[in-house]
Amino acid sequence: MSTVYDADVTVTMRTVEDPVGLPYTVNSVELAGREVLVEIRQGPPGIQGLQGGPAWPWLWMGDIASFAALQALGLGTADARKAWRVVAENALYLWTGMEWVRSLDAFQAPGHQADPTTLDGVAIAGATGSAAAASITGTAPDQQLAITFPRGATGDVGDPGQPGRIADAQDVDMSGARQDYVLAWDAADSKFHPVTPPRLAGPWAIAGGQFTGGSNLSQSPKTLATMNIPALPYAWRPIVLAGTIAIQNHVSPPDAGRVNVEIRLGSLDGTLIGYGVSVGLANSSEVAFHPRWEYPLSPGSDLGVVPANTTAALYVVARRVFGSSNYSVQTANAQLIVMAQPYNP
Repeated sequence: MSTVYDADVTVTMRTVEDPVGLPYTVNSVELAGREVLVEIRQGPPGIQGLQGGPAWPWLWMGDIASFAALQALGLGTADARKAWRVVAENALYLWTGMEWVRSLDAFQAPGHQADPTTLDGVAIAGATGSAAAASITGTAPDQQLAITFPRGATGDVGDPGQPGRIADAQDVDMSGARQDYVLAWDAADSKFHPVTPPRLAGPWAIAGGQFTGGSNLSQSPKTLATMNIPALPYAWRPIVLAGTIAIQNHVSPPDAGRVNVEIRLGSLDGTLIGYGVSVGLANSSEVAFHPRWEYPLSPGSDLGVVPANTTAALYVVARRVFGSSNYSVQTANAQLIVMAQPYNP
């Protein structure tokens, strides 16, 4: 072999993929100045090697402007495993204690701004002598921060406090409260709730001056009086407590005709709530009023119920029940007294 070139050169070897799996019989050698490039066929992949040791933990030191600024730090072996981001190169530099290990393009572009997290805090009293703790649960941006505070030792009994409001008690639920309501116990949730008062309200009354009478009347039905009861903050049913009016039936023979008195709610033909029976004689007689209902009534029935916040009008009506004789009405001592019974279905 003859000498072609006699000088110190740099030899660089690089692998070349074998697309068909045939061995090369000739390896390409190229001389460029003082550098020799040799292309070597790439061999088949080898077997997987043994598991390496764990990587060194990094001590992140943050950003630094340039590599020159890093070199100016004068690091020694005691600074091993410190790492910086060199902003000028967007590279990560790790100091091994003897040299630098550089990772290029180690940082990508900043991601989009995430939604701010809203933390709902809750404090929990832990057992006496326990350790404080904190935990965050949920998925951002809606998360909950729970902090457990150790409960302190029981202190001395304090001075008696001032009387508190019933409405502020833990076993009282005042939702739905209205004027004149009272509290009642509900076993379902073990609390007191406002309910319609069970007592009768009133009374409301009209007397002789509010009644209209007359002599030898033939009209039937005839309105003798009206009574307006103001609105109440709850539903209720009018109850005829007492009352009288004088009626004379002009009959011959006796009991040939009769006019009785009705008390109705809302109109002349509204719900019947009271009644008075006259005597079928030609003499004047006192007709006493008492409660009366045309249909079966029970505590849960809505018959004759006035809705909350509604004014009620009551009508006192003379109505002929049989015969055709005339009648007379004297109002001098007439009276009607009505109470309101709260409706609790």
